[in-house]
Amino acid sequence: MEIIFILVDSEEPENVGAAARAMHTMGYNSLRLVRPKADHLGEKAMALAHGSQHVLQNAEVFDTLPEAMADCGLACATTARHRYEKHHYTAVGKLPAYFQAKGEWLHRVAIVFGGERSGLTSADVEACDLITNIPQHQLQPSLNLAQAVMVYSFVLSADQTQIQIADQRLNSAEMPTAEYASLKQLLRQLMERVGLPERYQTYVMHGVARLEREDLYVVHKLRSALDYALDQREKQGVEPITGTKNQ
Repeated sequence: MEIIFILVDSEEPENVGAAARAMHTMGYNSLRLVRPKADHLGEKAMALAHGSQHVLQNAEVFDTLPEAMADCGLACATTARHRYEKHHYTAVGKLPAYFQAKGEWLHRVAIVFGGERSGLTSADVEACDLITNIPQHQLQPSLNLAQAVMVYSFVLSADQTQIQIADQRLNSAEMPTAEYASLKQLLRQLMERVGLPERYQTYVMHGVARLEREDLYVVHKLRSALDYALDQREKQGVEPITGTKNQ
């Protein structure tokens, strides 16, 4: 299923740029603009897009909302205010299940956002199939356009995005089986070296077996540092650190 983000009557280029960045961060790149007042290709919009300029460059511009969503099977109007007309409001958190329930019948969905000052007009809302909102603790202050796009992008992509922490990992490679076996052996030797009682050694080894990759590398670094510290103490003639054997 393809998600199309449509901004209607957008006024601030910074918001359009930030919205493009929010979309791209969550894996979406289809942006359409209806009656834009902001220059989405200008310097301000491009600066806020930061790494997502292609979303702005490829954005399609339309004169009317019906034209912009003519090829979409379902259009969702977003609003932060209650309308005088009677409507059913669907919270953003329920949209993924709503879309999934339609299965293969749903190929392209439009998420429609109004301008920064007054939002969508009644005519634009009526042109959509569904009215959705972001539940808030209080009505004011409301989220601005870019923030709202970020919330919808995140909620709709939650099942396909992942935490990006590759640059923070101690080691991105999987620990080979032989290295893991070696770690267990060296841990045993360290615990025996400091005189840790056998039953505590067993607790430690059982705990190590439940650890994941990052934790194993932390244990490996800690084990290496302790062995080094003990070696230095022995070279200096300092009494070794030992546990109590009869604990």
